[in-house]
Amino acid sequence: MSARAVRAPLAPEDLVGSVHEVMGAVLRRAAPSLEEEGITLGQFWALHLVSSLEHASLTSVARHLSVAPPTVCAKVDDLVRAGLVARHRSEKDRRTVDLSLTPAGRRVETRVWRAIGHVMHDATEAMAPEDLATTARVFRDIRRRLDGPSALGTEAA
Repeated sequence: MSARAVRAPLAPEDLVGSVHEVMGAVLRRAAPSLEEEGITLGQFWALHLVSSLEHASLTSVARHLSVAPPTVCAKVDDLVRAGLVARHRSEKDRRTVDLSLTPAGRRVETRVWRAIGHVMHDATEAMAPEDLATTARVFRDIRRRLDGPSALGTEAA
């Protein structure tokens, strides 16, 4: 019997711990890029969410970061002062302030993601291609399950 066949199933908390450890290691290795860009990790995540969300606002960014809007407001204020994010009135609702990346903000986001890509490349370079393919497939499947209808409790049992 192979070593694989006798392994105990992985507990969910072991998976959470592994993801947390990998993310922590990646972010520690990417920290010099953030420092070079003059932004903090929190500012980078806010910058990324402004880039990723269809209609980014302080409220939507705060909700995605699971923090209070005043916390995001301070980060966004810093990003606006740095010329990386712009605030503008929503065309749909004049009471709402939308956020968008400036061209400089897009360049910063691209450079930081590129640095993270280099960190991941260096860490996985010697790994078997089939292991990397399996890892990517499993994480895509987990994301689909987390974002899918069952995450909202609407999927039939």
